[in-house]
Amino acid sequence: MTTAELITYTRDKMGEDSTTATQVSTAQILAFLNEKQVELCADTDVLLTCLTASTVTNQQEYSVPSDYFSIQAIKLYRTSGDSAKLWLAQCRIDELDPTMATGSPVRFALWGLNVSGSNSMAFFLDPIPNPGGTDDLRIYVRQIPQTMVSGGQGPEVVLRWQHAVVDGALAAVYRRFAEGSRESLALADRYEAKWQAHKAEAAAWMAVQQSRGHMPRDTMGYTRVYG
Repeated sequence: MTTAELITYTRDKMGEDSTTATQVSTAQILAFLNEKQVELCADTDVLLTCLTASTVTNQQEYSVPSDYFSIQAIKLYRTSGDSAKLWLAQCRIDELDPTMATGSPVRFALWGLNVSGSNSMAFFLDPIPNPGGTDDLRIYVRQIPQTMVSGGQGPEVVLRWQHAVVDGALAAVYRRFAEGSRESLALADRYEAKWQAHKAEAAAWMAVQQSRGHMPRDTMGYTRVYG
């Protein structure tokens, strides 16, 4: 769905056929939809992505853009120089080599970094790269979605979770009306329960997708052994 369709769908579930006699403005609905999409992505792994970066000679720390909020893994993949190809081990920041030795990185630690006066999530490589490389880092991250704009930026989560975001927004909408209205309070509780169930389902579904391995089978059902 587009952002405009999400807003209309939210009104449809409220029983509103137009914005003439609305209980809530389009801007408020959009704000709630954005809030719930961010919450869904922060509480589950439904928006995963991968970005590339280049190691820089004698540079240990690397900031991460603000729309990525959790680093899951880092892979070093070089096709020249030492041709290193490995998953970097994660360690605590105080486990990095205090001598700041240089070489080909084998591990990383997460910390923060001041970038132009603002704090940014960062990772620190160990050993410190020397030499550097070009697009030799693959960084696997959990992402915060872009802010939706009616007529512009659409939702970034897939359709299944777009319906969930609408239920989350409705919980927030009815919570606004709950004071002095038993009906609105009941609806707020109902949609909040649905919203929490959606998030639990999303987290469980993504956990299964990320944890299970798969071996291809032939027509007789046997797995192929490699090596």
